[in-house]
Amino acid sequence: MAINVFVSFNHTDQKQLEAFNSLKNKTKHVLEFHDHSCKEISPEGSERLVACQINEVRSKPIKEEIIKKFEQCSKLLVLIGVETYKDAWAEWEINNFYKMKNTLSPGNAWKMIRGMFLEGCEQGVAPKALECRSTKRLTWDPEALEKWLNEDSEL
Repeated sequence: MAINVFVSFNHTDQKQLEAFNSLKNKTKHVLEFHDHSCKEISPEGSERLVACQINEVRSKPIKEEIIKKFEQCSKLLVLIGVETYKDAWAEWEINNFYKMKNTLSPGNAWKMIRGMFLEGCEQGVAPKALECRSTKRLTWDPEALEKWLNEDSEL
């Protein structure tokens, strides 16, 4: 049975995401990425993407969209790179996913969240929200990812 997984990542890890895309293509599960960019119209009328900070008013629709996606996902995978520990969006996603899933399955939400070190980032630091959730970390290993994805998420 395919499950939906929300993938949280830091935008400074764009190059690493290409490698992860090849890794995710080896699984039968749906791994969904979300872009935290806001669209802005230039004076010439063209549209461009800009990074949207978590505390900006214009981040509200992005947060609402993410919450809707969380409702459809049974797991959260946090890709850990060099700068991930500084990412306010990753912190927000972890905390809100945990809160939502813990309401549905008290005491088991942490099993639905994993951090996975990006290739070459085994010394990366996880966001504080992930550290305090006592979740296990996955290495850059398709088999380890697949094993976790196959674990029963309906606890």
